[in-house]
Parts: sequence; C-alpha cells; structure tokens
Amino acid sequence: MARARRVSRVDEVFPVLRDHARSLEVGQQMPTEFQIVEEFGVSRQTAREVLATLRAEGYIEIKHGRGAFVVDKTQSDRQRFQEWFRGNEFEIAELLEMRAAIEPFVAELAAERATDEEIAALRESVDAFEAVLLGHDVDAKVAADEAFHGVILAASRNSGLRVFYDSFIPSLRQYRAHVFSPPADPLLALPHHRAIFEAIAARNPAAASAAMRNHIDHSRLDVHRLASGDGHAAAE
Repeated sequence: MARARRVSRVDEVFPVLRDHARSLEVGQQMPTEFQIVEEFGVSRQTAREVLATLRAEGYIEIKHGRGAFVVDKTQSDRQRFQEWFRGNEFEIAELLEMRAAIEPFVAELAAERATDEEIAALRESVDAFEAVLLGHDVDAKVAADEAFHGVILAASRNSGLRVFYDSFIPSLRQYRAHVFSPPADPLLALPHHRAIFEAIAARNPAAASAAMRNHIDHSRLDVHRLASGDGHAAAE
C-alpha cells in the first residue's frame, strides 16, 4: 500500500498566508518572519520559505530591513509572464511551429481512426475540462490538457508521429504551465477543445485538422498579445 505524502509545514502555512495577502490592500504589510514563527510554531527557515514562495508567486515584495508588503498581483503576474516570454521567445516560437506542423495532421488521422472508446474519452475530457480550468491547480490543468491531446495522438495510430511528439513534451509541459497560470485565462482553451472533439466525433478529418490549427494559431496570437501587454489572456 502506498504511503501518503507527508504535508510539509510550508505547505500548511503557505495557503493561510496567501489568503491573508489576498485580503490586504496593495502596500499593506504582511506578518514578519518572527510573527510567523510565533503564530504557527514553525522554524525561521520555514517562515523564510513561505515568504519566498509568496514573493515568487507574485503576492508580496520583500524590502530588506522593513518586511514583506502586498503588491498588485495582476501587474506582478503580467511582468513575470513577459519576462518568461522575453527569455524564451525563440523556443516558444519554435515549439508552436512544431505543433502547427504535426498536430493538425494528428487530429486529421484521429478523425479517421479513433475508436468509439477514444471518442468517449475525448467527450469526457472536454466535459470535465471547464471545472479543472476554473480551479487553482495549474498542474491539474496541464495534466487535463495533456490527456486530451494524448488521446488524439493515440487515436492517430501513428507510432512515428508519437515518437516525434513525445520528444518535445517536456518543453510543451513548461509552456502549458505558463499559459494556464495568471495572468492568462485558461478558459480560452475550452471552446477550441470542444471544436476539435466535435470534428473528430463527426469523423470529419478536414474539420479536425482546421480546428486544431485554429487552436494553435489562437494560442500563438494570445501569447504574443499578453507578452506585449495588449491583452489579458492566453490559451493553450
């Protein structure tokens, strides 16, 4: 029997202080490291890790000698996204070009070859996707998106395409983690998944290919819009 994962003290304290940060106005001060130690009965190292995580996720800034203060998370998220995009612009463009080259054809093959069970799995994936996207678990969003595209890949019945696609899954996973995180709007992916599913379920290869290409094209445009500051959302 698998042993349950032990929840760390950081995992216990972080959501409490995250919710506290959300309740404060921008510029208000968070509890100090000493106050966290006293209130939660944790070590100073744990208190530092919690504050560092809050800063990494864009909730606070730490002013040395003064303490931690709440920041505008929307602006912080946008800045972090833009920094990620600027630092990886070539890799992002290359990844989306590879997707555009392979995934529409994969969807076309899936429309021709998918079994009834695979179409049922796609339907289930689409039906459950909205609830996942409305949650706060980025890993769950990435996993749900991977599962949807994975069923389509399996339904293509082409092992060579699968090997090629699998080679850039790590980069694609990192990309998805960003476009399913604030300030992006993950719900923009939902109508695209529905359109792709409906075309595959209708056994319409041309429509499936077009729906997948439209999905990727919109993803490219949304990522660039968000990175340039002209929009507020990105869809995988």
